[in-house]
Amino acid sequence: MRIAFMLGSLNRGGLETLMLDVFRNKSYAKFDFIGIYRKNGAYLNDFIDTKVPFIHCGPQGRCYVSYIIKLRKLLLKERVDIVHAQLSLDCLYAKLACVGTGIKVVETFHGYDYLSSPKVKQMGKLSIHLADAVYFVSHFQKNCYVNQYKLSNKIEKKCRVVYNGIDFSKIDIKTDDLPDFMKNEASGKDGLLRLVMIGNFVSVRNQILVCKSLAVLKQKGFDNFLFYFIGRKDTSVPWMFEKCVDFCKEKGLSNVKFVGGRGDVPSILHNIDGFVYSSASDTFGIAVVEAIAAGIPVLVNDLEIFKEISNNGEIVTLYKTGDEYDLADKVISLLSNISQFKQIAQKSAEKVKHNFSIQAHIDNLEVAYRSV
Repeated sequence: MRIAFMLGSLNRGGLETLMLDVFRNKSYAKFDFIGIYRKNGAYLNDFIDTKVPFIHCGPQGRCYVSYIIKLRKLLLKERVDIVHAQLSLDCLYAKLACVGTGIKVVETFHGYDYLSSPKVKQMGKLSIHLADAVYFVSHFQKNCYVNQYKLSNKIEKKCRVVYNGIDFSKIDIKTDDLPDFMKNEASGKDGLLRLVMIGNFVSVRNQILVCKSLAVLKQKGFDNFLFYFIGRKDTSVPWMFEKCVDFCKEKGLSNVKFVGGRGDVPSILHNIDGFVYSSASDTFGIAVVEAIAAGIPVLVNDLEIFKEISNNGEIVTLYKTGDEYDLADKVISLLSNISQFKQIAQKSAEKVKHNFSIQAHIDNLEVAYRSV
């Protein structure tokens, strides 16, 4: 069985990180696979370094017919059995390219389409109906799509959940070396606890809620910690980043730092005391699972997806979504009982590693492929 994973661009993101981890752990797979991408990005060399065949195939300008013909020839040449698209657009391209070939096309939905244009939503709905199988990364996400698009029983039967997987080996690499930005901030401030939120400033997250909770902490006299926001400003919604920076300046939150995007997340996770996360509509929360696996206390809002992956708060501390005061109270509890929180976090790490390893993800993909 030979699978062709289709990717759009190769920029850093949750989807691309997941696929890179799959490529790096090909030895776990009982199926053969290649990668096909349309657009270049920061991860290109990383994918090439995995030694998995990785082929560029994208349209030139608006020559979509010639692109579909080129894609068809490539899939036949590579003797592909199943195309696994990661985007609805690629699913539709692949379905057109595979007409009459016997090649199956499956798709994974990695996000929601709440903020998408009507055109994009229609594309997603069409791809669900045309794909030979549809995968979702959580039961909550699957139910959202089933209800939103009023999918028939026939269509729903080809939908299944395949949880994301994480290569925990990279999280387990511990180092005593502080990331450079922590070295700069640590000077003369020994003894301060370090808290972090990791995630780009995009529409699915809610960093401003965390900023507001930190202002509440200052009002209550709790400012004996450093807080780092790890994540880049997104060009499509730059105001999300700017709003947070301006708010922290206005409130005098000098202990809050905006570090930007980073490539050394494992090192960061092993040198902090707590992970705080606020989301508007995550589908899985890879950053949250990585933080749990690192054995650090995690505070996250009580969206249904986080209840699902944490067994209703068994391995994280949940706070009320949109409530900066409840989050502030939970942070105070963490700061006041850090040793107890860390002991619980160590036990939580083993549980999450068992459920969401990259090997489990690849095994689940194989089961899904064989049922198509």
